[in-house]
Amino acid sequence: MPEAAGDDRGGWAIKIIRTLLDMIYPKRCALCDGVLTIKEQLLCCRCEGKAAVITENYCMKCGKPVEEEEEYCLDCSGKESSFAYGRAAFVYDNLMRGSISRFKYHGRQEYAEYYADVMYKQYYEWIKRVAPDALIPVPIHKERYRKRGFNQAELVAASLGKLCGVPVVSDYLVRTKNTLPQKELSDRERYVNLCRAFSIRTETQELYNAMKCVILIDDIYTTGSTIEACAQTLSRQGVYKIYFLCISIGQKN
Repeated sequence: MPEAAGDDRGGWAIKIIRTLLDMIYPKRCALCDGVLTIKEQLLCCRCEGKAAVITENYCMKCGKPVEEEEEYCLDCSGKESSFAYGRAAFVYDNLMRGSISRFKYHGRQEYAEYYADVMYKQYYEWIKRVAPDALIPVPIHKERYRKRGFNQAELVAASLGKLCGVPVVSDYLVRTKNTLPQKELSDRERYVNLCRAFSIRTETQELYNAMKCVILIDDIYTTGSTIEACAQTLSRQGVYKIYFLCISIGQKN
């Protein structure tokens, strides 16, 4: 009985600490950044249903929205790649641009839970069919990690992995080259920028030498240069089924 009473007191202490932390660092809506009420979880009531979620009419290769009669977007038509195909949860519009910018550059790490929740609801059945050995977040360079304090893709992968019951291997792929921001470059410059930018960590490869099927996790898919560079690195090491899942993707060209 005394032990049970002690456990109960410990539980109340944790609740009090969590309440105090929520008061000091209130949870914020992943779309508008407004402070959430006690009843609100990941989004505020005003933002429910606002995000442009991709549910149908998407490119069979990259998942970008296309017209109903189209099978592939212009970027993917007749293009060979080292990955099988991939999907994205949201259209990269102004709403998601602001959300992801705060997530990456202003420390809103809690947004990862919302992104992963939508990914899970949309693609759990697909993930189950693919049956990956692991989720692999696209890595960032150690210098960028030092400045930012976290890898945004790793946070999303961790939340999604918990929901799906799929292992997350964050140290399999390594970014060995501190590349320029992709958004400022042309297609050719993107390719050169990412050439040999990734490698496999030898120690981790030895632990996961039987890994043959993975899903890469990233924040934004534009031309697919980053995913392709990662997929090329993985395929050279014998991973022969490579898919990807991103938070958001650009609209049809």
